[in-house]
Parts: sequence; C-alpha cells; structure tokens
Amino acid sequence: MKYLISILIVGCVMSVAHPTNAHPHAWVDLSVEVVFDKTGAITGLREVWLFDDFYSVYATEGMDQDGDGQPDKAEMTKLVREIIESLAEYNYFTKVWIGRNPVHLNLVTEMSSEIRNNRLAMIYFIPFKKPVRTDVGALTYSIYDPSYYSEMLHAESEDAIKLVGAPEGCTYKVKAAEPSVEEVALAYSLPVTENVSTDLGQFFAERVSVRCSTHE
Repeated sequence: MKYLISILIVGCVMSVAHPTNAHPHAWVDLSVEVVFDKTGAITGLREVWLFDDFYSVYATEGMDQDGDGQPDKAEMTKLVREIIESLAEYNYFTKVWIGRNPVHLNLVTEMSSEIRNNRLAMIYFIPFKKPVRTDVGALTYSIYDPSYYSEMLHAESEDAIKLVGAPEGCTYKVKAAEPSVEEVALAYSLPVTENVSTDLGQFFAERVSVRCSTHE
C-alpha cells in the first residue's frame, strides 16, 4: 500500500511539525452526508475532509491569493481534483457495505474545496453504482487511510453525520475504533517514511451503521 495519496501529490512531509516516529502524521476531521433518493434508497455519500492546520498550510503554500487573502480558488480546485482522481484507485479511502455485502462505488464527478478557519476542506460526492435499501440489512461505511499515515475521524459536532432526504425511522450509530495494544504499538513504532503491508488503518477507523425501520 502506498503512502497517503495527497502526500504523494503535494509532497507533504510533516516531520518538522510532528514527531519522526509514530503514525499518524496528519489528521482529518470528517463530515458525511448519507444521501437518500425519493424512494428511500441510499444513492451515495457526500464527504467533507477538513485537513489539519499543518497540512493545510503546506498544501496551499505558494498559491496565489484572491482579494480576501485566501488561496486562489482555481489553484485549490486543481489540487483537490488531483487528490481525488488519485484516490479513485483506492475507492477514496471509503468502504461501504449493505449487510455483509460490499457496495460498489462510482467515480466522483462532483467536487469542490474551500478554506474553513485556515484549514483546507475537500468536499465531494461518491455515488453508488446502484442505490441500496436498508431493508435488506444496515448500510455501514468506514473512511480511513489504510497506511494510517493520516488519522481520519468524524468531527466532534452534532452535524458531522447527516441523513439527507431520509424517510422517517432512519437512524445511525457510530462505533469507535478499538485497536489492540499490539496495533497501537506498531503504529507508534513506524517512522514517517515507513509503511506497512497490512491494512493498519482499519484498526483505528470508526464504523457508521445506518438503519431504516419500516412502518405499515
């Protein structure tokens, strides 16, 4: 598994800002909209990745600025497009299941970026190849960097997860990660330039389950 794709794109090495050892080296606050259609089926996920201050400064360093002193919109759009297109090979670091069956994702075509309190935000919608219904099992998703170079957790806010267009009776639950002592020790031992062949990030990832009860 390669390093975090965005780091490959912009050459972001944060060993100056963070310790040489111990993964993660970057942090992302997630916000996710689970999008329903008019029939009550789920059509995809709209994700917002809010990068940490250090990454945001590095990624936008050298960009032209607009009249408000913010990084140039066109340059940010180009950066985010390159990141997202590269993430496609890795399913955008997003895994989705309906029951125990994987949900296949389509390519992202809707994307944007902005600066929020000096932090770079990347916004995009991942459509499912086919809409799915939760009456055959809960929809579960998990968003994480497999290498655990970056820690990706839902933002600590009430609106970090939204069920958009959901019918009555739809709820979600977040299951926090429960890494073992050995997995934590392995992550702590990894230097900035080293990766692991196993899917280390899964042990530090949250899982969100969405269920919709039906009423006669």
